[in-house]
Amino acid sequence: MKNRKKFSLILVLVLIGAMLSASFMSAFAVSQEEYDKAQEEAKAAREATEAKRKEAKEAAKKAAAAVANFEDAEKQLKQLDEEIETKKVEIANTEAAIEAKIGEIEAKKAEMEAKEKEIEEQNNALNNRLTAMYKNGNAGMVDVILNSESVEDLLSNVGMVHRILDSDEKLLKKLQKDYKKLKKLKKELEEERAALEYEQAVLEDQQIGLEAKEVETEELKKKYKAEADEMHALQAQKEAEAAEMAADALRKQLEAEQMIVDAGGKIDMAPGEYAWPTASNWELSDKYGWRRCPFHGREFHNGLDIVLTSGTKGAPVYAIADGYVTRASWYGGYGNCIQYAIGNGYSVLYGHLSGYNCKAGQYVTKGSVLGYIGSTGASTGPHLHFTVFQNGSHINPFSLY
Repeated sequence: MKNRKKFSLILVLVLIGAMLSASFMSAFAVSQEEYDKAQEEAKAAREATEAKRKEAKEAAKKAAAAVANFEDAEKQLKQLDEEIETKKVEIANTEAAIEAKIGEIEAKKAEMEAKEKEIEEQNNALNNRLTAMYKNGNAGMVDVILNSESVEDLLSNVGMVHRILDSDEKLLKKLQKDYKKLKKLKKELEEERAALEYEQAVLEDQQIGLEAKEVETEELKKKYKAEADEMHALQAQKEAEAAEMAADALRKQLEAEQMIVDAGGKIDMAPGEYAWPTASNWELSDKYGWRRCPFHGREFHNGLDIVLTSGTKGAPVYAIADGYVTRASWYGGYGNCIQYAIGNGYSVLYGHLSGYNCKAGQYVTKGSVLGYIGSTGASTGPHLHFTVFQNGSHINPFSLY
């Protein structure tokens, strides 16, 4: 009888325990399902935020390009202004040279007119003397002979007549020669003047072309200014949208973190309360910050590379706090990767693992084994890549310790 009562009591306790366990598991399953949903919503919100930020960056690039084009147009305008001013000076100098040539031509023209008048007068005087001598014939020479008082006087008078004739002939030839020279010089001056006028016309055409290009460049400048203003406005709009989405993502992340609290986890941890992800015999092979990467050259290393002084490969990695696993799968260069949220906007990434001891959607507690150190993905040897994110942006993991 006593055994039956004892058995019945045990059976009742087992049934009650089973009911409580089922109730607990049901509550936990619902909590996990809600958490997964909240995490997905937070992830989608973060991705949307990043997309908007990317759009803002693209708008910023386009704005920068438009500003560069605007500045280039300004430089072109300045250069065109300088070229136009240079052309104006060249045109002014050419006009001054033309005016000087015109002055020379007018002076030579006046000189030629004086020479022509002189030649004409000399020619008329010579013609008159020759005509008179022709009309008088020998009588003129007889008068010279009869009027001579002596033989010496006669020879002198006859010689003087010949000298007058010879002088007139020489003068006439000289005047004709000077006239031809002046005429040639005048022609050369006229040709030089025509060349200068042509040069002036070419310079004026060039100036007109530069002024037209200046107007065209001014229009381009206005266009680029408008494009830059438009892209800056778009950038501001996208950044505002991104900020709004980031706030929404943070709200949803907080909702997800509340699930950790509801499951009995702790998210309000102070620096120093977080566990280290490996055994205590650790050292760093690479720090957080700028480095020379063997795969990508100079880059910013977003985490810590941890090795152990002995037994690195296959060594366990631990959860640094309570949280929910959001990824336990291959992730690009990180190879086998685990990511999980730990609250306060923080999430953790472990990379290059050799294996997993958890799965996505699983609730884990501080200090539990999540996986094992390996060298998968873009890795040069066994180590743990350890990254901490705060609201989606990586931070120095040591800020938690």
